[in-house]
Amino acid sequence: MTEKIDKDCMLPQAACPGQIELPTPRERECLSAMRTIKDRVREIKRSLRTSHTSDTEKKLEMEQELKTLKDEWLRWEKGWQEAVRERMIYLGHEEPDADEHM
Repeated sequence: MTEKIDKDCMLPQAACPGQIELPTPRERECLSAMRTIKDRVREIKRSLRTSHTSDTEKKLEMEQELKTLKDEWLRWEKGWQEAVRERMIYLGHEEPDADEHM
């Protein structure tokens, strides 16, 4: 789909006039990062379940990585929610807060 940016709008416009591209590039970026994190978490959890070693140091490293991934997930999820809100405001489905400048 061809994308163009409207000068008055921060959201990408679809090839057809008056339509925005959904999900927006910012939403796609966040969702892609979240998907990558989710895949990594699955790998780690699978390793923890199937690991029959008594290597506690390795297990602690994996658990620490899970905590780090959770923090990253929350950061990306917040960005995604902000991107969705921007789109909803642009589409007129939500009102901007008084202190927001769109």
